[in-house]
Amino acid sequence: MLSLVFIFDDCPMPLVAAKLRQWGIEVVSLAECPGVRRVSKHRLREFIEGKIAVVVGDKELAQRLGVAYASYREVEDFLRYLEKELSPSYMPYLQ
Repeated sequence: MLSLVFIFDDCPMPLVAAKLRQWGIEVVSLAECPGVRRVSKHRLREFIEGKIAVVVGDKELAQRLGVAYASYREVEDFLRYLEKELSPSYMPYLQ
């Protein structure tokens, strides 16, 4: 089964990272952030292999990697959608 990973170009807000993890979504950053795994740009292709990846905040990087892109605002909208439209009982199916 494929896993979903959100790759932030900078440190995500702690609440956003926590909510993504709550839904079983892996959260990493290109920057050094407390409580968030750091992945270097030169290892990203290897890291995302076999995963559904969304780069947050760096559209050019997303295009180079051939993965999805989202702005910080879109991530917040996505979390609001999950909380409003999906029951927490679906969480295991997203992991």
